[in-house]
Amino acid sequence: MAGSLQDQLLGAGLIKDQDAKNIKAKKRKAEKQNRKNKVELENEAAKLAEQAREEQRRKSQELNEQRQKEVEQKAIAAQIKQIIEMNSIFKGKGDDLPVYNFTDFNKVKTIYVTAKNHDLIARGRIAIARLNNAYHLIPAEAAVKIKERDADYIVLLNDPLANDDDTVEDDPYADYQIPDDLMW
Repeated sequence: MAGSLQDQLLGAGLIKDQDAKNIKAKKRKAEKQNRKNKVELENEAAKLAEQAREEQRRKSQELNEQRQKEVEQKAIAAQIKQIIEMNSIFKGKGDDLPVYNFTDFNKVKTIYVTAKNHDLIARGRIAIARLNNAYHLIPAEAAVKIKERDADYIVLLNDPLANDDDTVEDDPYADYQIPDDLMW
């Protein structure tokens, strides 16, 4: 009794020849379907692995960009600090200094400065900058450089053209002389 079970059943007359062919066809179709499904499963697994790699790469890239931004922000902050410290102007000493009031975060702040600095601030030639919760007087040119990097450090920078006395053409009080000893 050699041969397959199907051959033995055919020889014994228990199944017909057509039934044996149908069984072979079904078996062949099933094997073909299994091969096809395995390929699809393998492809699906490869797709999932590729998606996972792509997601990991994207997350890594976002993290690198965030770190790069932090490094750039620290570098800009260091540059601003250096500009403010190098260009800081002496405010003055003593109790008889004039007061200059300005707003910072919608609160009125006060600093004591010399009369000359008071005038230069009003004319827009000196600006007020905030560094580590302290206010510094800096030249307007330095304030413009800082404003290009980060405008939050500049508290006050008056427009020099708006305060220039030479630009007033139709001043009705031009004929009246202002006393020299008048202090506002």
